[in-house]
Amino acid sequence: MTKFRILAIPLGMLVAYLTLQSQATAPAGRSTTISASLSVQMEKGPTGPGPWAILTMKNISNRNVSFRTDMTDYRIHVEGEKGEPPKTSYHRSIRGEFQPGDKNLVGGGVIDSVPPGGSEVRKYDLTKFYDLTVSDKFVAYIEVRDESSGTWLRTNTVQFTMQAPAQ
Repeated sequence: MTKFRILAIPLGMLVAYLTLQSQATAPAGRSTTISASLSVQMEKGPTGPGPWAILTMKNISNRNVSFRTDMTDYRIHVEGEKGEPPKTSYHRSIRGEFQPGDKNLVGGGVIDSVPPGGSEVRKYDLTKFYDLTVSDKFVAYIEVRDESSGTWLRTNTVQFTMQAPAQ
């Protein structure tokens, strides 16, 4: 009986700790601090029309919220009907998925502070992250890291179509 009590006390403490931890952690994909939405627009670039992702992050808390300007706290995802298109060397660098010849381009970014109720808008040329030179229908979304909770918040999914240039 003494052996059981010796084992039961640490086990009980572990269960209590894990229960408190699970309650203190915000569920993945939810935030009480920010909301994020995504839209896409096609803009003319050097190689023709290209998709631009427009990320809008809103401070829904009652205190200032910080957003980094580098890509450390953002993950861009694109997938076509034929699967995920090839990532560019820039995108691989951000994700730490280096291939021979890739350079580490990730650096520290400035932090923008947004007051309660305020918004921050970021615009990303998706061709900087993926090879979108093939004809396909694509979907995209962005994950934003909520600094206050450490969770990743996923935006809505947007669709766009690319047409390969006529040969």
